[in-house]
Amino acid sequence: MKFKIVSTFLKGLFALTLLVAVTGHGLAQQVGVAKTVRSIDVQYVGSPTVTKDRILSRLSTKVGAPFSQAKVDEDIKKLYAGGDVENIRILAEPQGDTGVRLIVVVQTRALLGDVVFTGNAAVTSKKLNKKVDLTEGESIDVSQIQEGRSAIQEVYRKNGYPEVSVSYDIGAPNKQGFSTLTYTVDEGGKGVLRKIEFIGNDVFKAKELRKQMEQKQKGMFSMFSKKGRIDEDKMADDVRHIEDYYQDSGYLNAQVVDVRRVRVDEKYIDLVITIDEGEVFSVGDVNLKGVRVMSPDTDVSPYIQVKPGETYSGTKLKSDVKMIRDLYGSQGYADARVEPQLTGGEGEEVNVSYAVTEGRKFNLGKINISGNQKTQDKVIRREMAVHPGEIYDTVRIDATQARLMNLNYFSSVDVLPVDTSYIDVKDLNITVTEKPTGTVNFGAGFSSIDSLVGFVDVTQSNFDLGNWPSMTGAGQKFRMNLRYGTQRRDFLIGLTEPWFMGHRLAVGGELYYRDLFFLSDYFDQSEYGGTMFLRKPIGKFAFVRAEYRLQSVEISADNDASPTIQSEEGTFIQSMVAATLVHDTRNSLFLPRNGHKLSAGLDYSGLGGDVETYGLQLSGAQYFDLPFDTIFSVVGALNSVDGSGDVPIFEREFMGGANNLRGFDFREVGPKDINGEAIGGQTSWFTTAEVTFPLMEKIRGALFYDVGAVSRDPWDLGGTINSNYGLGLRLFILGGAPIQLDYGIPMQADEFNDSGGRFQFTMGYRF
Repeated sequence: MKFKIVSTFLKGLFALTLLVAVTGHGLAQQVGVAKTVRSIDVQYVGSPTVTKDRILSRLSTKVGAPFSQAKVDEDIKKLYAGGDVENIRILAEPQGDTGVRLIVVVQTRALLGDVVFTGNAAVTSKKLNKKVDLTEGESIDVSQIQEGRSAIQEVYRKNGYPEVSVSYDIGAPNKQGFSTLTYTVDEGGKGVLRKIEFIGNDVFKAKELRKQMEQKQKGMFSMFSKKGRIDEDKMADDVRHIEDYYQDSGYLNAQVVDVRRVRVDEKYIDLVITIDEGEVFSVGDVNLKGVRVMSPDTDVSPYIQVKPGETYSGTKLKSDVKMIRDLYGSQGYADARVEPQLTGGEGEEVNVSYAVTEGRKFNLGKINISGNQKTQDKVIRREMAVHPGEIYDTVRIDATQARLMNLNYFSSVDVLPVDTSYIDVKDLNITVTEKPTGTVNFGAGFSSIDSLVGFVDVTQSNFDLGNWPSMTGAGQKFRMNLRYGTQRRDFLIGLTEPWFMGHRLAVGGELYYRDLFFLSDYFDQSEYGGTMFLRKPIGKFAFVRAEYRLQSVEISADNDASPTIQSEEGTFIQSMVAATLVHDTRNSLFLPRNGHKLSAGLDYSGLGGDVETYGLQLSGAQYFDLPFDTIFSVVGALNSVDGSGDVPIFEREFMGGANNLRGFDFREVGPKDINGEAIGGQTSWFTTAEVTFPLMEKIRGALFYDVGAVSRDPWDLGGTINSNYGLGLRLFILGGAPIQLDYGIPMQADEFNDSGGRFQFTMGYRF
């Protein structure tokens, strides 16, 4: 038995040895006769739209190199990936005993010829051609063609065609290999949104729900806005806003269950939104989980807005989450997380829990800044509310990000915490994307004060006087302005350094020349000179400004002017210092809805020159945000000037016109000469009460009442009272400064002013 087993084993071993020997010999023979690539030919199926050289350049297999099937397979993949070929095969033929001839058989992609649009009546082919972004002569790429189709649909939807459909067809290639691409547009009906209706809304009226939506019904003045346009992308946002509005009022399960477009005719569409309101929920228990490093009862709970027994509010819940996160973040717990948890309570109650994961407390390591190709590093760092070595305060880091964006130097500011080798330290990476900071504006304006004016305005908000030739990067403010019109000619050039010597102290200056022909029918006033000033912030809302002005003022009186005005003729050198304290809490410089601005100033002219006067200026404005986007404002001012001897006419007080008493002509309120021409007084005051309200998007109506007086003597609040009421419009339709149209009707007037109404027209902001 043993012999038989051994014999069988030896036979098997012999057979295996023989097999290995034969295989090895075969492999050795194969290796020994490795083939060499002798030639590579390219053959086309169809039109040759790609050159042979381009195809050969993409091959890693070269003439003279050893033949490798693996390399050939990789070359096929490369050619497909390059996008030039539709189909490809690479064939190998023997060439002599040791050579191989490769034949590359390709069907190349057709080249894009003409792009044709059919069915597009509402949008021109030229505009659509720009949107599809396809280049004639390039290989046809189906994915790009499909992107072009989506772009065409987007253009139509934004123009009010929600039912548009677009198909495309690629024609057969011609002899040169070019194919015509045809987009066929089925525009559908014009989708002007006539009406938005709601079904199932018992709690809120349709008018109230429409206010939550970004899409609006067509109105009388929709040409000035986007009202009446249906935008599919905004529809999802509108649904979410409606649901959030319900949930903020306790309807936790409220849903928009259906949105239907109902075509009224070829032009108009109604939008029908069906709502399932559900039941109103109140808050049951409110508790905190995971709060350990702070006292839940004294540090967190008193500030939670969601209260037991009150109606549930999603907005309050989000506010509480942010408040708790900020509490931890301000103490360095950068990774703290807050998860709100809602569970069912008794009946229609919901219990609210805030689950806090505190994490670890961190200090701030390095602050790394990148992306600032023009802006100097120090300009960014001086806006930092945090510094290395301090606790990692997420609230102040958010404030830093907001400050950098408010500089208006960057299109984006990304702030990213980065872990370090130290367990309790995080670095901060700040990446900015710069944008253009210089502007050149040309234009023309008109007002009822200075008539027609053309202007050129050059500004650079990130100027650098010492960085030639780019002149950017230091955060300085440069402005050059030229105005030329029928009643005025101005030139001004100014420069401001907002951080003088590394301190938050603005230092600046201006040089100017002005011809002011609109001040009077009996004299012209010209002035040139310069100003230097300092501006220092005081706290968050206040600043103080100190100024020195040196100027030459020339008064040229007409021959028929009164002796009073002719006595003012001459050239005067004025050297003046002034100081102003301002407290400003307005929420916007352009259209304030709340807050106030208070200002108090003193000036003195007498540091040499021909003028010796001293003056006081007080002003104030308060804004109130009322329901229905109504804004009520009260504005007032008191100015007085005195001096040794007569106060020159260019330092006196005048009123009337678009900026104060709107029922009277410009500067026509106050003392007059024998010709009835205004000569100004030494004290003036006025108060305005105004209400503005929305009429439609970008247009507001106004009702106002103005009252004031100008008296001859200093520090005298007497004088003849002048008052008016009126109405107006505020137009924000040009994308720039608003147009203000007012019609004022006098109520009380002095003997020189009649009771007829006055039309006032201005363009621009009041700061």
